[in-house]
Amino acid sequence: MTYNIPNLAFSSREFLRMIESFGLSGNWGWHFARNEYIWSSGMYKLFGIEDGSVQPDYELFRSLVHPEDRAKLEDAGQILHEGILGNHTFRIVRPDGTMRMVLSRGDVYFTPDGAPAGAAGVVLDITNQQRAALAVRVHNDRQRAVFEHGMIVPWVWTGDGQALHAPGWCELTGIAPEDLQRDWHAPIEDRAAILQKFAEARERGEASSLDFAAKLADGNRVALRALMVPVSNGGGPVREWTGLTFPPTSATPEPKRQPLAPGNEQLVRGLHLRAARGLLDWTLSDLAEASKLSLSTIRRLEEDADGPLARSRHAVVQALRQAGIAFTIVEGTTLAVAKVA
Repeated sequence: MTYNIPNLAFSSREFLRMIESFGLSGNWGWHFARNEYIWSSGMYKLFGIEDGSVQPDYELFRSLVHPEDRAKLEDAGQILHEGILGNHTFRIVRPDGTMRMVLSRGDVYFTPDGAPAGAAGVVLDITNQQRAALAVRVHNDRQRAVFEHGMIVPWVWTGDGQALHAPGWCELTGIAPEDLQRDWHAPIEDRAAILQKFAEARERGEASSLDFAAKLADGNRVALRALMVPVSNGGGPVREWTGLTFPPTSATPEPKRQPLAPGNEQLVRGLHLRAARGLLDWTLSDLAEASKLSLSTIRRLEEDADGPLARSRHAVVQALRQAGIAFTIVEGTTLAVAKVA
């Protein structure tokens, strides 16, 4: 039997339209002699403006840039007369108040005699990448501060006890980072017996602690305690283990806690809402239904979008509380999220 293979080729314009349909990129062009400035559909979507609803120009572009970031950009005269157009990372503020971080790349084109003739560029939404990078950096800074304060080393193990992440352990013990996964236990004294106890704790699948001694990078011997906590998906098999290794004398008093007071819902940010949904195993739609809000409003709240969302945030917090989520202030500044029985 013979099959006719359809022609799968498509134009560069169709390819561009497909890429821009995700709302994360847009293209622009500027013909200087005709003073013709155009945006692709993706540019309108990226800037939160209805496609074709306004005639774009460079000043409109600049007006949508966060006021604190406009100084990074060239003015129209620098582009038109000097052919200067750099690559920049800056914030934009959409008409609805939503703020996004974007990356701009562009080129100026010249006539044979060297005069600027036009320019074109692409703008990419990098908000999520920036937030992820910031979250990782903040997390690492916090772990570093904890380690420097009292030799407290956070750990993540696989379900079978292989080290995945242990910032500070290499520095503390002198193990080379490339040897961490294979030889993390090398500095531990009476290694075979301690590893057996670790294995028994994993077999029980319960949070537990274990005391042992280890040799430090400076040659000194120190007593340590490891706290192990299982991590699973909704009560299923243990996916991994997490915990801390620390000198027993470095234990600190239980931090002061107090429930989040009514009227302080602005302290609940997107990461707290996502954590609460995870504890409840809710989707965005579940939270929208429980809060009696639109799906787009929930998404904006979880993205920490700017704008008049105070009442919506209050409704979401109330819905989560009714579902069993507790929001607690720890040591006066940190907001903790937990599911209560």
